[in-house]
Amino acid sequence: MNINEIIVVAAAATLTLLLGWFFFGPRKSYRADLADGVQVVTVTVKGGYTPELIEVGPGVPVRLVFDRQESGDCSSRVVIPAFNVNQALPAFTTTAVEFLPGEIGEFGFACGMNMLHGRIRVSGRAPEAGSLSAAQVTGGDRSETEFAGDEANDAEAAERAAEIADLGRRVVWGALLSGPVVLTVMAVEVFNAG
Repeated sequence: MNINEIIVVAAAATLTLLLGWFFFGPRKSYRADLADGVQVVTVTVKGGYTPELIEVGPGVPVRLVFDRQESGDCSSRVVIPAFNVNQALPAFTTTAVEFLPGEIGEFGFACGMNMLHGRIRVSGRAPEAGSLSAAQVTGGDRSETEFAGDEANDAEAAERAAEIADLGRRVVWGALLSGPVVLTVMAVEVFNAG
């Protein structure tokens, strides 16, 4: 193995580690603020969800205010299966989604195409009181009847979401595992051609 091959292998290994850290490394969470007895978090929708990990307390209503700053089809809906939420997000507006977390745990949310993902962590800690501006809390309230959904549709949606999540994991792992090999082979060919 000559020096060029060692450099290429080291670069491929470093790139693989960086990609693994980027996709699977720890995420910074954002704790909901308490305003008028409701836990409120503003989530920016622009190529993803920011913040993508939200912490709330159980037994206190949650209002996620989605500030959608794009017009692509992928982010035009948000789906939170654990709380029976399937809400349209019009482009360049804010939309409030409300639900009541009852149990402690982590619950995922995604766009309608299941390409953008976020998580809601319901923990035993009480939310902190804070003041929010009216612009952060805009959007309509949802009644309890809007949260109710047909059980068959919910089961289908959950099964579809599980299949899509599994496919996404397979694609990511395939790219992570084959990428360094492809880059190494291409680099060896480039260096040997010269």
